[in-house]
Amino acid sequence: MYYPLCLNGITIHPIFGDFLKGNPYIFDFSSNNPKTLEYTLFDFQRFNAMIFDELEASNHQWGIGKYLEERKTLLRAYPNIIEEQRYYHLGLDIVVPYDTPLFAPLDAEVYETGKETTVGNYGGYIILKHDVAGVVFYSLYGHLKTPHLVRSGEKIKAGQAFARIGQEGDSGGWFCHVHLQILTQAAMDAGYKNWGYISPTLLPKVETYFPSPYFLFNY
Repeated sequence: MYYPLCLNGITIHPIFGDFLKGNPYIFDFSSNNPKTLEYTLFDFQRFNAMIFDELEASNHQWGIGKYLEERKTLLRAYPNIIEEQRYYHLGLDIVVPYDTPLFAPLDAEVYETGKETTVGNYGGYIILKHDVAGVVFYSLYGHLKTPHLVRSGEKIKAGQAFARIGQEGDSGGWFCHVHLQILTQAAMDAGYKNWGYISPTLLPKVETYFPSPYFLFNY
């Protein structure tokens, strides 16, 4: 059973409806965990199996990867990320099986839909634009199944199904999950729309551009 979470009197609908049972397993994707060196980053089937085997062994139904976690080891195969030192995770990873539906947490306008084809990126993604009491912000969802269920410019209601979890090319090669991230208007104006990681130099401004997504995740 889930319980609605309110934001200034506005109900936030659970992104996975009533699918999530119990508490999450907390994955450690940081460089402190030597297991990250074992992940087969360019073999989706093996990589995905390793993640879900770990989840099953934990006796949890679903898992999360943390916001602002340092992931230099996990990102070792992507030279541009390492060179720019952008290895602090800006989203909340919610680990659930392929094809699990997602529901809009708030009323929104579909700001953008797309698909990044390079391995290691978002794959299918959707950005929703929200206006809560005059405050505009954006929620980004990465690693989604394509073709998308919604189109740019479409207005959707809280609780409306708008996406499904992707795999392989649709997930950018990553294991099955959604990357949930919040972006402010300042982040959009600064050209940070597609940034999923930042460097230590930007950490002091993280709240200005990429606030914690936990407030939007109700389960």
